[in-house]
Amino acid sequence: MEALSIHDLPEEVIPYIFEHLPLIDLKNAALVCHSWSQIAFSGRFLKRIMLKLDFRDESPTQYRRYLLESERAYRHLGFYYRSDQLDLSLILAVLQKFENSIISLKICPNYFIMLNDLRQILQQVPKLESLFIVSRICPELGHKPDLSEPFPVLSKLKHLYLENDGGLQLEEIDFRTMTPNITSIDMDCDSKQALAVYDHFSSQLRDLAVFFKRDDFFLPFCELNFPKLEVLDFYGDDQQFDIPEAVRVVCSFFRRMPRLRKVTLRCNISEEVLASITENCPELTMLFLKGDNLREKSFRHLGQLKKLKSLKVEGWIRCNILQDCLPIPTLDQLYLHSVLIDDTQGFFRLLKTVAPNLRILEAVESDIDDECLKYVSCNILSLRSLVLEFCPNLTEDAFSFLDRLTELHELKLGYLDVPHNLFELIPQNSVRHFTLYRCDKLDDDILPKVAEKFPHLGYLEIASCHKITLAGVDRIRELMPNTEIVSFMLF
Repeated sequence: MEALSIHDLPEEVIPYIFEHLPLIDLKNAALVCHSWSQIAFSGRFLKRIMLKLDFRDESPTQYRRYLLESERAYRHLGFYYRSDQLDLSLILAVLQKFENSIISLKICPNYFIMLNDLRQILQQVPKLESLFIVSRICPELGHKPDLSEPFPVLSKLKHLYLENDGGLQLEEIDFRTMTPNITSIDMDCDSKQALAVYDHFSSQLRDLAVFFKRDDFFLPFCELNFPKLEVLDFYGDDQQFDIPEAVRVVCSFFRRMPRLRKVTLRCNISEEVLASITENCPELTMLFLKGDNLREKSFRHLGQLKKLKSLKVEGWIRCNILQDCLPIPTLDQLYLHSVLIDDTQGFFRLLKTVAPNLRILEAVESDIDDECLKYVSCNILSLRSLVLEFCPNLTEDAFSFLDRLTELHELKLGYLDVPHNLFELIPQNSVRHFTLYRCDKLDDDILPKVAEKFPHLGYLEIASCHKITLAGVDRIRELMPNTEIVSFMLF
């Protein structure tokens, strides 16, 4: 039978294949031929692509020549430029060309954006759904506020990100009237004006990220009501949770948000706050918190969350923090980032019961040791993905039981002092996706062992392993012709 190539497929099938490609592969596919380029940059795929215009290093005339002739209906644009060298006419011309398609705009000057420039930019994007202003908004120097030409009303805007809330102090701009239908805000809350914006939109917000640089507005913010909120990213001062009144207010804050699904707490909360979250937020599927202030058995409250899928922990935790916690069958992802545990194996013994269906374990800058990894390999057999980075307590003895994880399909090893004979220690494995990042003891000689030990490998990534050369990578490509091999030699 004559061999077929991808070009023998019906043309209408190609877009369905492209839908399953990672973004980098989609971009590479666009370089194959004109037909694939047209498909990759058609409307159905442009929603995944942001056009980044960086005026800091490139000549604006290059953009003027190529962009203004483009036939692609870009949906997401990002402008990066030096504040003192803004080519506003070019930006306005580009926006005017794409005004019927653009739904997301990111404005990134290096220092500030002038108020009048921002006004003219926003007048060109009436269909905007997401706006990111990554700078301070500044008034025209030496001019009195000009209220005669108001900012446009962006009625379709849903998401607003402000790097700095200084612009809220200006009379000429009022996001409460300018963006009446937003459901997502990401900004600081360090002024009366910022607090007023949060208060104004509190009844309609579904997604909220707030950062407190000062304590003045922490408790007033926590007294607001967000009845529809589903996603919360909260960055506060750890010391607030040492004050009984603050703990009471924050507990009440979570009591009023029964729809919460994802919570990120970039602060060391108290056990009382954790109990309030688990008692009053039954829809929670993702929880990220720091554990420094949590006592033993504090995680027993997690057993109330019947839909919890993902748990991420930072900081110092006690091994018996999971004691008395009921099993959570839905919990299938655990991320331990910069975590210190007084007894890692004791922690994982309890975890085996609490998360009987754990599929993803990621340990980054954590003190997981040989005995702990052996225990995981022999007892948490549901694992499909294992990520180990910056784990200095792991030695060559740790990897010899990995073949017990018969469901393991993804293995990532990064910044590990793994031995040269690593692949002599690992028996054959079912891993299909394997990544080595900054494992500097490994060299070209070990690469043939990868083909032997991982016979089912579909994807191999080798990044910044100093002793592995491009010639070595080419050699393993010959040994594994059916494996996608990606190499980044960034030193």
